Amino acid sequence: MSHVTSDERPRDTSALARDHLANERTYLAWLRTAAAVMALGLAVASFANNVGVMSAIAGGLLVVVGGIGVGYGTMRFRRVTDELEQGRYLAHARVHAAVVASIVLVVTVVVSLVLVIIGQR
Repeated sequence: MSHVTSDERPRDTSALARDHLANERTYLAWLRTAAAVMALGLAVASFANNVGVMSAIAGGLLVVVGGIGVGYGTMRFRRVTDELEQGRYLAHARVHAAVVASIVLVVTVVVSLVLVIIGQR
């Protein structure tokens, strides 16, 4: 069974369904990662009975970065969904975003760790 797009080219609906499901799985991975970063932030902020300023800053930083991850993942999901529906998905356009997101995540965790270590002195 095929679907006709706006430019009258037949499209395989099973392939389109697989693409949408893959996009949804990717979105859920973004959400799981962001939720884990935010949970780590909450754990860091409450690491000790007396929450220090540095631990609170580190935890807050992780929670904010997790929230940004949720926002970016949602924006990406919607953009890819629209592109799939229009039949114009560009895979190479997303390579840099994944690298930047990875770098931001690693830097945030390292900075948070440094803040916690400084706060314990």
